[in-house]
Amino acid sequence: MKFIFYISICLLFFGLSACQTSTNIYIVRHAEKSIVPADDPHLLPEGMQRAEALKDFLKNKNIGYIFSTNTNRTVETATPLSHAINIPVQYYNNNTLPDFLQMITGLKKNVLIVAHSNTILTMLGELNLSHNITVISDDDYDKLFIITMKNGKAVSLKETTYGVPSPQK
Repeated sequence: MKFIFYISICLLFFGLSACQTSTNIYIVRHAEKSIVPADDPHLLPEGMQRAEALKDFLKNKNIGYIFSTNTNRTVETATPLSHAINIPVQYYNNNTLPDFLQMITGLKKNVLIVAHSNTILTMLGELNLSHNITVISDDDYDKLFIITMKNGKAVSLKETTYGVPSPQK
């Protein structure tokens, strides 16, 4: 009965769009990394500072889930926010991006995904988001993509930056 009352109030006062559920998916590339070890590097001190800046940017955004690949650089980028909001980092596999993204779109809470430069554009494409970005260069660490979801569908994409600006190209 309370649910029907809520829906009626939504429709009466706010229209249908206010009753739709809206969440955000935040996607970032891992922060600045070392070059050694080549197979799974850790963050540089600059990368640790960027991870802290990411925490500061997102700590009041009601993040309900944090996802990262199982690499040192992505996990270390996600960890400060994870500790600050007491949400564990969960791992996803780049080999299953379509299935992973389908699962993400069904979540009812805001999400952080810490990814890699070679998978972010694939994610945006899988979510059917148009964008003008053709490449994320190897020295580009400050991009933050905010995808607004309504009822399981991506409806908008905003590109912004966080932390210290990456070097100009």
